[in-house]
Amino acid sequence: MQLRDYISVLVKRWWVIALTALAAAVAAYGVSKVLPHTFRSQAVYLALANQADNGLNIVLRNSMNSYRELVMQPGVLDQISQSLGLDISGEKWMADVNIQPLPDEQKIVIEVDAPQLAQAQAMANAVGDRMIAEVNRINASLEGTARINVTRIQEARLLSMSPNTKINVLAGGILGLVIGVLLAYILEYVDDTLKSSEDVERFVGLTTLGAIPVVGPGEATPPLKPLRRAR
Repeated sequence: MQLRDYISVLVKRWWVIALTALAAAVAAYGVSKVLPHTFRSQAVYLALANQADNGLNIVLRNSMNSYRELVMQPGVLDQISQSLGLDISGEKWMADVNIQPLPDEQKIVIEVDAPQLAQAQAMANAVGDRMIAEVNRINASLEGTARINVTRIQEARLLSMSPNTKINVLAGGILGLVIGVLLAYILEYVDDTLKSSEDVERFVGLTTLGAIPVVGPGEATPPLKPLRRAR
């Protein structure tokens, strides 16, 4: 097949491509609405030393992971959940709460997944508050004036939501478009009928001498024209 043949197939079977793309987009929309939604909230905290001391900054970098472990325990998360009145166990929160220390930026990022946005935001803020309380408790037991302070610099806010209906519909439409193009060429491949004089000349290798007109019910038969034999 030549390039014009491929283009001809697309033009002739455009309805197959359009219908397949539309069906895939509608299916993606339906699946997105049926699947349970999950909201991810993010809160950001800043960990700073109260003195410009290299040794204290090294302690800060090494301590950020330990701050995470002070909170990332089923028992602690269960206490936080109960204090918020959430009927979600600490074991479940272990899979849905993520605390990511970023020593180079001196930040601690808390992300929480929950079926409701309000739950995700409340839990992210509460986990951060508990972490601040644990750090303050450690500071209270230390001698001297060197301290590491953790403060919130970003309230919990919506980071993402899944499934994303718009993206899923777009992806479904593109996938359906690709499948529709393939289907159009498959239908053209399995269709072995000759529909025009050009098809006869191309596939049979014979010159067309004439064509028999198709007359509908009630239509007059057009006069026949003499046929010329190809030389």
